[in-house]
Amino acid sequence: MNFETIARPYAQAIYDHSEGWEVDLEQLELALNTPEVQMLIDSPKLAYKEKTEVFLSLFEGQIESKTSNLVKVLGESKRISLIPHISKEYRKLLSGTKSSSEVVITSAFELSAEQVEKVTDSLKGRYGDSLTVEQVIDNSLIGGFSIKCGDEVTDYSIKGKLEKLRNQIK
Repeated sequence: MNFETIARPYAQAIYDHSEGWEVDLEQLELALNTPEVQMLIDSPKLAYKEKTEVFLSLFEGQIESKTSNLVKVLGESKRISLIPHISKEYRKLLSGTKSSSEVVITSAFELSAEQVEKVTDSLKGRYGDSLTVEQVIDNSLIGGFSIKCGDEVTDYSIKGKLEKLRNQIK
C-alpha cells in the first residue's frame, strides 16, 4: 500500500483550506513515533474511537481545534497512522517541492554519472527542471532500468520486458 498516495489528498485539503498546521502536525508525528503511542494505535483491545480519544487527550490544550477535528476524521477512517505521511506531504506542499520531483532510477548495475545525466535530462521535459535523483541497484532486473516518480513507474528493464512478453503469451 502506498501511504503517500492515501495521505496526499488529506495534505492537499489542509493546505488548501487553512494555514498554520506545521507545529501541530509535527507534534502529532513525534507522538506517533513513540513506542507507547504505537502500542495504543496497534492495540486490538480498544475500539478505534477509544484510540482516537486517548490519542487526542495527549494534546489537550496544545493543538488547535482544526487539528483535533482532523484527528477525529482520521480516527473515524482508522487512519491515524497516516499522520506522519500527511505531515510529509504537507511539508512538500509548503516548500513548493510540488514543482520539484523525486525520481528513483532502479537499474541492474550502477549507472555512470554520464548515464544518470542522460536519463535525468530526458526526464526534465516530463517532470520539470527541478529533479532529485536517487539511484537504486536491483540485480533481479537483469539489465536496463526502471524510473519511479511519485505514483508513476516506467519500466525499461529486461525483467519487465520478459514479464510483459510472458503475459502476452498466456
